[in-house]
Amino acid sequence: MSSSYKKNTITLSSVLILTLMLGGCGSDDDSDTTSDDTTTTGSDTVADATGNYQSALFDTATTSEELVDCTLENGSSTTCYQLTFNSNTVGDTEGEGTVGPYCPDTITTDRSESGLGVYDGATNPGFQSLVDAAQGMDADGYDIVDEDGNIRMSDLTQGSEEEGFSYCLSAGFDSTLEVTFLIPVTPELRSEPYELGTIDSLGVGVNGVPLTANPPSVTVAEEGVGGTGSGNIPALDQCGGHPDPSGYYHWHFIPQSINTVYESEDYDFTEQYGISCSNSFIDYDEPTSFAGLAKDGYPIYGAYDSVDAVDTLPDTVATVDECNGHSHTTDEFPDGVYHYHALEGGAPNLPPCLMGSFVDRSVTVE
Repeated sequence: MSSSYKKNTITLSSVLILTLMLGGCGSDDDSDTTSDDTTTTGSDTVADATGNYQSALFDTATTSEELVDCTLENGSSTTCYQLTFNSNTVGDTEGEGTVGPYCPDTITTDRSESGLGVYDGATNPGFQSLVDAAQGMDADGYDIVDEDGNIRMSDLTQGSEEEGFSYCLSAGFDSTLEVTFLIPVTPELRSEPYELGTIDSLGVGVNGVPLTANPPSVTVAEEGVGGTGSGNIPALDQCGGHPDPSGYYHWHFIPQSINTVYESEDYDFTEQYGISCSNSFIDYDEPTSFAGLAKDGYPIYGAYDSVDAVDTLPDTVATVDECNGHSHTTDEFPDGVYHYHALEGGAPNLPPCLMGSFVDRSVTVE
């Protein structure tokens, strides 16, 4: 399923055009875009910076890192980390790593061998196996299942979709790409929290993989957000990620905590269907671990705090706010730090909002 693409800088307009045509994941106002308002700072190095980025906390090494001048969306001129990682550091559909499965072949495919998706139609809405989502979509008039029970699939190759049908979407990988993040060294609180929207960038995970908010809606079109309301459903693997149409893998879940979602009362996917994240490149059973850095500069952790080596709900350690964040000491930040937690049973399980300001165009892919 690997595919190759011409290496190029992905701009806002090209991503939106592609996603509008194909109905896949894409970008809104701040992600997967080039940033043109940064300059390299003086002699200070990233290691000298007093912010929350520590290279030792990441499972994947950067290909480059430096400090640059940047402007936040609140108008503040500040200094940002500019962190570049190779794309697709957690595997491909072949070889080491267990990225996938994605679209199931039929409505009788075992759910343990199927990807997952978020369906928002009338019949059985919610986060679920794509086997179930396809049946719900078909019942609601989206022609995604043929007369033999096969699920219509598209690999997002231009022209592969026929008008009048709906599809399960699964793109190819381009591991020649690099992903660059701009993250403020010194976080600056906003006057009010920023609610994460569809395919908003949240930040960078510990594998250098972008963390991205809700996947595109199947039924509701959102102005300026490509792929929404297309009648197609993007396939997520069992760690909550998939490649963008341009070829770079990203997560819509915090994978270190996704198994707590599968094991929750609301879903119970592990017990019922044997579904779990088990990618060998990911610390998938570490729900108390450092999970990445949000685009506003604050750390992100899994769904729990660790208290005497016991997984503990964050609110029992220190009161959490509306963004599922709070401040206290952690192993990584012994002087204390404000940080976000993944939601214990939410789907997606990302924090719902951000307390800090960020660069409008925080992610570059080339």
